[in-house]
Amino acid sequence: MPQIILEYTSNLPDPEEKPLLLSIHRVLQNTASISIENCKSRILKQDRFLIGEGESDRAFVHLQVRFLEGRKEEVKEAVGKRLLELLDLHFQTDSECRLQITVELSDIKRAAYFKRSQPPDQTSGR
Repeated sequence: MPQIILEYTSNLPDPEEKPLLLSIHRVLQNTASISIENCKSRILKQDRFLIGEGESDRAFVHLQVRFLEGRKEEVKEAVGKRLLELLDLHFQTDSECRLQITVELSDIKRAAYFKRSQPPDQTSGR
């Protein structure tokens, strides 16, 4: 399940995408008991953005994680804090940017989420 979207501004150095996303998946697995096989992530580099009044030394990283409802608030708090720490490590920069890092966790109602998984086609060699 979880749907993971990481956005960051183009005035920041590009992160090492696969290690970062795998680290996010592992936090979710270890802190919220989410099966890592269900994590679906993407990274969006934002070339067009405005922060505050448009000062060029401002940057942001925003991580949105959406998962099925039912987790306790204590678990969500632990996940949010751990993910914020992780982003701090991956987006440490020596630049003069004033960086804001945010994490947003939200629930998806079970009645509004539908999923079908297909096994690999055994006859086509995939």
